[in-house]
Amino acid sequence: MMTNLAYQFCKFMKKGFLISFLFFLIMIFGVNSCSDLQKESSNSACNTALDNQDFDTAISVCTSSKGKGDAYMGKGGFNITSLLNNSGGETTPSYIANKDSKFGTVDSNASKVLYIIGTAQSQVSSASTRATNIQNAKNAFDNASSNFSGIISSDKDAALMYTFANVFAMQLGQVIFYDSLDYACEQIACSDNYTDASNTELVNYDGYIFPEDQMAKRNTYGTNVDTSAKLTCSGLDKTITYITRITDGLTKSGSSTSGSSTSIISDSKTAVCASFTTLYNLCSTDACRTACTTSGC
Repeated sequence: MMTNLAYQFCKFMKKGFLISFLFFLIMIFGVNSCSDLQKESSNSACNTALDNQDFDTAISVCTSSKGKGDAYMGKGGFNITSLLNNSGGETTPSYIANKDSKFGTVDSNASKVLYIIGTAQSQVSSASTRATNIQNAKNAFDNASSNFSGIISSDKDAALMYTFANVFAMQLGQVIFYDSLDYACEQIACSDNYTDASNTELVNYDGYIFPEDQMAKRNTYGTNVDTSAKLTCSGLDKTITYITRITDGLTKSGSSTSGSSTSIISDSKTAVCASFTTLYNLCSTDACRTACTTSGC
């Protein structure tokens, strides 16, 4: 059976959406036609709650791994409409588009996740509210991953949802880790401290992560290059786990990540793996190299 998330595609088709969505459905979920789609289980209370997007109730009444996993995905803000419509991200804010040249190339992958779940800077103006939403959503995606994990070997649909859950949790974790300080810097000593108050580019919890944000985080672990790199990688240990899970989920789902709605998976993994490579290359000790090694990259 398909999960309720997959079932939503059929509703779009019945409402007259483009036939290309059907091809997307076939490619991703391996479905021959909309008539093949079924509810996630025979649990009518679960199905009703999922259809009504009453995710708290669904979490309570759904008993199958699929149903509960879908409920937590919805709780985190993931839904098919938003994925299809918003996977490209928000219009780049002017403070990012017109950034000062002293700031390096920004990683915007996390901002795309924030936009999909409805808590991007253009959707939620308060940084403190975004912070709360991000933590709550991350918890939900972690729970979704846990529920899907036991069935991904036998269910490609669950494997894809598992992959999305881990991509989203990983990117939200990146925001919490790197995008919460009130300063950024170019060098590990941070003598060139760029405060948020004096630099409009530095908006907390907006999902736009500069190399200078990452450097500032390393600075919190000290100014020794090897030690700060090692401790940064240790602080990102859950990220290493996410990368492994994403790789496993993609393999088991057999899905392509070349489509506009799934490219966020490969783009996110590539960006995070690149940051680990940078940290690994800073290591001068085996302990640091071990901490910064990611088998899934």
